[in-house]
Amino acid sequence: MISLISKRLPVWGLRLLLGAALLVFSEVVWWSNNPTGYQWWEWPALAALYLALASLMLDLVVRFRVGDILGLLVVAGIYGLLNGSLISHSAFTALPLSLVSRPLGLHTLGGGLLALLLLGWLLDGRGLVWWRVIALAGVGLLAGIWVRWFPLLETNRFPLPPLETALALVGGGLLVLGMLLLVVRRVSVRQEGVFLLCWWEWALVLIVLAAAFLVAASRQIIGGLDGAVMGLLLGYLIVLLFFQRGRYRVSLLDRLMPLRPAGPATGVVYAAALLLPMILGYGVPGDSPDGLPLQALTAALVAFGVAWLPGVSLAVGLRAYIRLMREEG
Repeated sequence: MISLISKRLPVWGLRLLLGAALLVFSEVVWWSNNPTGYQWWEWPALAALYLALASLMLDLVVRFRVGDILGLLVVAGIYGLLNGSLISHSAFTALPLSLVSRPLGLHTLGGGLLALLLLGWLLDGRGLVWWRVIALAGVGLLAGIWVRWFPLLETNRFPLPPLETALALVGGGLLVLGMLLLVVRRVSVRQEGVFLLCWWEWALVLIVLAAAFLVAASRQIIGGLDGAVMGLLLGYLIVLLFFQRGRYRVSLLDRLMPLRPAGPATGVVYAAALLLPMILGYGVPGDSPDGLPLQALTAALVAFGVAWLPGVSLAVGLRAYIRLMREEG
């Protein structure tokens, strides 16, 4: 058993890198759960949860041969639903708005998808790419607006973080990501198949997720109907992944092989591109959380949360129909 575990350690380093990215974006960049309110012992539990979710996401990418942005969006949607149900507990607070704005909106786009894209950007060997710098700057600007006004909403009831606190937490999270990236530089991974969970890894992931579900259920955060809704949506997303599986022979992860992690200079530029615009976003003028900046951002997230799942479903259905017609013709 020890030899089996030791052989799997390199891939766990990569899972840890994605898990750290998920934690940084979902917890501190977007400040969705008031990270300053956690007790010290809650952070290890959060780390275990995000590591489990990262392991599951990478397995799904390889298992269903996710080869384009639509497939990544479905995987990110699975993450968003699980985060909203098991971590942020925001999925079922005010249905249906809470479901589309947070799990299917913020956590899918700003957490799951952004973390997956960042993982690819850091491992594809292309070094510094300027359009990626611009994209991260845009994320930082929007995150600054969100951090400035989101905590003041009546539904949240947690204090407004000073800009220095927000920057310190995001900077600390990015520093941890950088340290993990230096460790990953020594990891040799040449086949995407290593990201598939083996039996004991599946057991660990399911135990962590089941424990989080039981905690939420015991606190009456998730009821029977809520669990049924979550199960149906997760099942539907898995079906979407299944139907898009035949489009590609390999996944996007295979195209990254062999892994060529970015150097320290690239990491510093990417981190600065995210951090510095947060200062500008935090300083955008406004009178209250009901003002234009946060309302426009919230409306965009709701629109995204409403639109992406039907859009992806339509695209996957059309692809499957066209492939079927070609096979029959």
